[in-house]
Amino acid sequence: MNTIFKKPWLIIIFIVAMTGFFSWQLPKIQINNEVQIFLPENHISRVTKDRLEDIFGSTDAMAIGIKSKTTSIITIKNLELINNLIKDLENINNVEDVTGLTNTDFIEGTPEGMQVGEIAKEIPKTESELNTVKEKLLSWKIYKGNLYSDDLKSTQILIKLKKGLAIEDKEKIYYDIKDVLNKYNNPTIDYYVAGTPVITVLMGEYMRQDMSRLIPFVVLVVILSLYLSFKNLGGVLLPLITVLVSTIWTIGLMAMLNINLTMVSTVIPVLLVAVGSAYGIHIISHYYDDLKKEKSALSEAKHRELVVETVHKVGKPVFLAGVTTIAGFASLATSSIVPIKHFGIFTAVGVLVALIVAVLLIPALLLVRHNSLKVSSDEDDNDGLITKILIGFYHYFGRKIVRVLFLSLVIIVVSIIGMSKIIVDGPLIEMFKPSSEIRVSDKYLSSTFNGTTVLDVLVEGENKGDLTNPEILKEMDNLKDFLKHNYSQVGEVTSFADFLKRMNQVMNYPQEEEEIAYDNTTSDSNLDDGFADSSFSDDSSFSDNSFDDSSFGNDNSFADDSFNDNSFNEDNSFASDSSVEETATTENKTPKLKTANDVIKVINNAILHADKLNLTAEELVEVINKELNYKGASYDEIPYDPEKYMATNRDELKNLISQYLLLYSGSLDDYINDQLEPSKARMIIQLKTGSNIYTKKIEKAIKDYAKANFPEGYTVNVAGHADMSSAVNDLIVSSQIMSIISSLVIVFIIVALSYKSLVAGIYGIIPLTISLLINFGLMGYFGIKLDLGTAMVASIAIGIGVDYTIHFLATYNYERKRSDDLEIVTKNTLVTSGKAIIFNAISVAAGFAVLLFSNFVPLVNLGLLISITMITSSAASMTVLPALLNLFKPKFISK
Repeated sequence: MNTIFKKPWLIIIFIVAMTGFFSWQLPKIQINNEVQIFLPENHISRVTKDRLEDIFGSTDAMAIGIKSKTTSIITIKNLELINNLIKDLENINNVEDVTGLTNTDFIEGTPEGMQVGEIAKEIPKTESELNTVKEKLLSWKIYKGNLYSDDLKSTQILIKLKKGLAIEDKEKIYYDIKDVLNKYNNPTIDYYVAGTPVITVLMGEYMRQDMSRLIPFVVLVVILSLYLSFKNLGGVLLPLITVLVSTIWTIGLMAMLNINLTMVSTVIPVLLVAVGSAYGIHIISHYYDDLKKEKSALSEAKHRELVVETVHKVGKPVFLAGVTTIAGFASLATSSIVPIKHFGIFTAVGVLVALIVAVLLIPALLLVRHNSLKVSSDEDDNDGLITKILIGFYHYFGRKIVRVLFLSLVIIVVSIIGMSKIIVDGPLIEMFKPSSEIRVSDKYLSSTFNGTTVLDVLVEGENKGDLTNPEILKEMDNLKDFLKHNYSQVGEVTSFADFLKRMNQVMNYPQEEEEIAYDNTTSDSNLDDGFADSSFSDDSSFSDNSFDDSSFGNDNSFADDSFNDNSFNEDNSFASDSSVEETATTENKTPKLKTANDVIKVINNAILHADKLNLTAEELVEVINKELNYKGASYDEIPYDPEKYMATNRDELKNLISQYLLLYSGSLDDYINDQLEPSKARMIIQLKTGSNIYTKKIEKAIKDYAKANFPEGYTVNVAGHADMSSAVNDLIVSSQIMSIISSLVIVFIIVALSYKSLVAGIYGIIPLTISLLINFGLMGYFGIKLDLGTAMVASIAIGIGVDYTIHFLATYNYERKRSDDLEIVTKNTLVTSGKAIIFNAISVAAGFAVLLFSNFVPLVNLGLLISITMITSSAASMTVLPALLNLFKPKFISK
């Protein structure tokens, strides 16, 4: 020590130079929170997502919700607004495609076959033209929940981003979108912007807000706690310099190595400021204790001797505390979640720097400025108060071993019960506070439309054209129905099959109307579903040629003269003079209903063929349409039955599907890999929840269904942002278990080696284990989820909390050598090391409490739990540990 501190100025100059170098690196730091960077590059979810994008292009999309406060969204004025918005959004750089209410593709039947065009090539100018657009929207279910809401007051614009964009490009797109929306600001219109790219962009923005606000805040909190602890300028500045230096070195090193800052690593500066002060606190605390014992002014030589002696005396516990803290953080390097791995590595580096700077820089500064460091009388008063508190603490707990152990046992049991209630789930959207703009937007879009969370399913055949096989297409469609009927949070499932069903429908529009009386015995083969145009007018009321005006009175009831007694036969059917002679039906033609009985028969037979009885009005219209083949509604299906399509086998139906693809002029690039002979298809599942637990259930259901029902020769994989988020969630538990075990084992080994006793290692981890159990118990009881933030609590708690145990053991060991009176040993240990433990715990807890003001829910929970853990681990080291030492009197402690 004398050799090291012979030239203190060299130490100071070296550390200042290194700090300047790392400060120069700081502007290079990058922020990135994209889901894929949380997974290892070779993780199956990341690999599958990359493969999906290689086949189908970018899966990144933003959604804009547009809500009309006063009228339907489908008005001439609103469609004009939407159309202008779409045009402006299409001009934003790096936007690949924009789809909205006016420009989406619409497939319709024509006398020549099939036609694909924009749903509104020109904005309607009359109510009649507007009704045509509305009729088109309502005629294809694929639009429902994507382009219009149930109440017709909201719509969505979907913005597809180009593939492979950097986070900076996505930020530019988001803020350009906000500028466009501001341009069309309207008091009667609300806008909502959401989607996975929006989440990642806003996480970066909120991180910047956190760092600009929380780092100065935590510095002020640490300054206040240091001042209250020491009431001395030196006691404030010296530990503070240590933490500032370690923070600059750590973040500068991350920037130099191109390691991105994520939401997780936002904690690093706060943690280093809060934790790094501990080593300086212990050195300064012991230095002032020794300084107060000196009755006269110290010479430079005597002062050097005092500083060196302080470092020598405190060196071992400070070194052990530093090494175990480093081990606790470094245990997070075993995590498979990349940002948590980086967090563990660089916090360990930061603590190592703080330890080295505290042991070298603080003594060097003390040696250089020794004449200016004095102990105030306020500090003596403060010491007296702390001493009284510690003595009271000793009398209540230190002398009551049974009380301490019984309370500890009760706390352990209650905590274990609480642990069983923990929920492991960390949806990305739930990282934001409920009042945040993105959370409000996501909630509105998920509840109003089909959902903002997207899970992709990749279906692959073995050969070209395998995805035109009716067998696989039928099962893909059945999978859609299975998911929607069994999982309430599945908003919609869209695939190539939906487009084929529409093509099949428009290619089978009825050729002409048949004026026949309806007969339900022929409905299945000849009258397949639907009302003819002449049966209902555009407003869905009965048309003039269904019943004439005289059939109804002024109040819309049947008029007195509409039917006379002779109108009915004895069996209540229409008499022969009022009915129509039955004629043979023609294949694929829509019947023209002539009598009231025809209508009643259609409705009854439609209900008979329905899958359920409690039909909504919309579902009733749908089944009636199918019953009468209105606009080909009975052909809204995958061509599967050879007899119905006059084919000899399904190979011919496969050829029919290929012909449809040949005729289709739109783009199916988002759904199949080849426009004519697809071998791969993508199913897009929209979920109304971001819950990873729910996503996991859906994924299992998909795989189980495919295994049981899909034909041989096809493979099914799930992919996309929801799958990667679910994969991260799965890794949280395994990473948590691994990091806890590894950090406890490392602490055990270090303490055991330090005291050359395995028993010492056990004593070293007991207080930590109790504080961890309390932490997890509180999480269970208060519904705090185990997520990316709270998954770090255990390792941080072990890394920091072990300091209290080590310092208590070191002082107890020192006092035990001087006396065999355990009461005196315990009391002296509490009064001496207890003061530094309390100072340290208050400083760290107050520092982490700053995270309560973070923009992110996981970080708020992290700050709360770490602050509580500092209290519980310091309390356990001053109660449970001395109780066990005094009860069992282990040999290692008195050596």
